[in-house]
Amino acid sequence: MQSNATEIVLTFLGTRGGIASRSRRHWRHSSLLIQYGDARIMIDCGTDWVARLLRVAPTTIVLTHAHPDHAQGLAKDVPCPVYASKKTLDSLKRFPIRDRREMPARKSVMIDGVQFKAYPVQHSIRAPAVGYRVSVKGVNFFYAPDVAELPHILDALRGIDVYIGDGATVARSMVRKKNGRLIGHAPITVQLGWCKLAGVQRAIFTHCGSPIVRGKARELSAAIRRLGQEQGIDARIASDGDRFSLSGGEWHGRSCRVRNPA
Repeated sequence: MQSNATEIVLTFLGTRGGIASRSRRHWRHSSLLIQYGDARIMIDCGTDWVARLLRVAPTTIVLTHAHPDHAQGLAKDVPCPVYASKKTLDSLKRFPIRDRREMPARKSVMIDGVQFKAYPVQHSIRAPAVGYRVSVKGVNFFYAPDVAELPHILDALRGIDVYIGDGATVARSMVRKKNGRLIGHAPITVQLGWCKLAGVQRAIFTHCGSPIVRGKARELSAAIRRLGQEQGIDARIASDGDRFSLSGGEWHGRSCRVRNPA
């Protein structure tokens, strides 16, 4: 699927979380590629992407946080500008990133014709994370692959067409409190609740944890769809290589698997 001047194409380059388990459907660390015109914006670049960046050929890389499964792919040559929060960039000082660009919180930044707004989320104390509200040509989606709690839900998700969230766990909470802050991963069931509250009607889950990576794909897909339907949401699990075309705020077609997304 090629992107043209009027299309926004999302490719899930990888959908595996920071776990040892892999499967055919969830092989590489979670990363999303946004194609719009000549832009190829890669969100997150984990360990699996070391020495593979030339194949992806991103025009820009945007990071949610500095954990290895989201940023370690930048340990070698980095061919393009990298946007991230100041704390994330400070954590990656040893990496050979020649063009570092700070992403301010809750302020719109235009990157290659695509608008990003970073929303701090609770996930880690040592590697503070953000989720991104991404907007282009009337389409709005929110990307938060690692999240224990999403502050200011309505502000972050109001008017969102698609929520792309954390698939580390389906129903069992992996959230705990440390030094007065929540860390870990909110279950899919909780994130669907956020979507319902904000009126988001479509949700996709990436950064998959062991229950999904090791599970039976058809049964899990059906279960996630049922959970979504209970909240009035079209919910699904992303797999490596899935691609979606969005245009004018509408969802077009179903995912199509490709063998070598990168």
